[in-house]
Amino acid sequence: MAYLIDSDLVIDYLAGSEREFRLIELLMGDGVAVSTISCVEVFEGGERSDEPKLAGAVVDDLLNRVEVLMVTVEVARTCASIRLALRSQGKRIRPRAMDLLIGATAVAHGLTLVSRNRDDYADIPGLRLYDF
Repeated sequence: MAYLIDSDLVIDYLAGSEREFRLIELLMGDGVAVSTISCVEVFEGGERSDEPKLAGAVVDDLLNRVEVLMVTVEVARTCASIRLALRSQGKRIRPRAMDLLIGATAVAHGLTLVSRNRDDYADIPGLRLYDF
């Protein structure tokens, strides 16, 4: 497994965006994972949709094709270190708690994070971002 896909790409993939569909399908050859934190964000969006049952089925189909990574003790420890490092630099922590957990998941598992929200992740120590 090489890549952790951020919520923004999962949402666009599920919405049928051709660009994200092609990218995620291409990356699947090297192994793709999704954080349970992204699952929370995606499930919330599905519940707000006009057809929540259909949205849920589409999400489940994708999640059956990728590895879903939990917030483990190792991820929590990595996230705590990241938060401490960012806080010591005067960076914002609380408003991006979920992003920091996603970033920590990638760091803890040695994965490259694939996200369009580069500004949310660029300052996370040790995080590799996919450039597209």
